[in-house]
Amino acid sequence: MYRILCSLFEVIILLTTGIDLYESICNATKVSVFNWDRDMVTVENADVFFDELSNSTISVVYQYISSKTADEDIVYYLTCAAAHEVGIYLLTGEPKWGLETDGAGMIDEIMRAQTINQLVPKEARLRGVVMDVEPYLTDEWDAAPGEVMDRFAAGLACAYSEALDCGLQLIVCIPYFYDTKGYMDALEGIIESGCDRAAVMNYYKGKEAEHIADEIALSRKYGKKLVNIYELQPPDGTAVTDVNTYYHEGLGAVVRSAVSLKSVYQGDVEFAIHDYDAWKEMRDDE
Repeated sequence: MYRILCSLFEVIILLTTGIDLYESICNATKVSVFNWDRDMVTVENADVFFDELSNSTISVVYQYISSKTADEDIVYYLTCAAAHEVGIYLLTGEPKWGLETDGAGMIDEIMRAQTINQLVPKEARLRGVVMDVEPYLTDEWDAAPGEVMDRFAAGLACAYSEALDCGLQLIVCIPYFYDTKGYMDALEGIIESGCDRAAVMNYYKGKEAEHIADEIALSRKYGKKLVNIYELQPPDGTAVTDVNTYYHEGLGAVVRSAVSLKSVYQGDVEFAIHDYDAWKEMRDDE
C-alpha cells in the first residue's frame, strides 16, 4: 500500500511484530486500490497511472469505467495494466440496484464487463466486477431496512450466478455494520451466494479487527476471503470524519493496522485502500 506495507515505520513494525510476519505483508500481492477517476482510462493518462503504481505494492485496481469511454481508451488502459502486471476489476454501483431482487442493474454491469473483455486478449481482461451498491442510502431503506437487505441479497445471488457464467469474479462492498444492525441472515446469504469476496468498508480506526469478526467467520465458513478496506480520503465533516479516515495519521498507521489484522486473521484477510487520489497525496507527503 505505498510501499503501503514498507514505510518509514518499518523498524517499529519489525520490533513489534517479528520479521517473518512483516515480510509476509510486505510481499503481499493482494493490495487493491479504488480509482473513481474516469480520466485515467485514456490513452493519454494510462501510462502515467501505472508507472505511479509500479513503485508500490498495489497489484490490483478497482477501476470505474464510464459507459461513455471510447473502446480505444479502454483497450489501451487494460493492455497497459497487463504490461505492468496489474489486475483490473470494473468498479461500479448504484444504491437503487440494491432494491432489485432479480439483480438487473448489477447483471447489466457484469454483461458490460464481459463485452469489454471481448475487446482485449485474455491476459488483459477484466478479472471481475466490484459492486459498490450501498442500498442503505435509499429512501426505501429508511422505511423497511430488513426488506431491502433481503432484496439486496436476492439480487446479488442472481448477479453472482451471471458472473460465474461469464467467468468473472464478483466482489461486493459492504459496511461493517450489517451484523450489528440485525441483518446477519442476509449478510450470510450475501457471503455464501452473492460474491467471491466481501470487501468491508471498515471505516472505524482502532476497531478494525472487532468489526470484521463476524464477516471473517462467515467467509471462512464458505471458503472465501475477505477484503478489509481502509479509508484515506480527507475528512469532510459529513460522510468522511476523523474517526474513519487515516488521512491525518499517515500511511504508517495503515501499515500498523494491516500488520495487526494479518496477525489476527492470517491469510483470510486481504487489503484495499480508498482511494487512489488520497493514497497518492499521502504518499507524496511522506
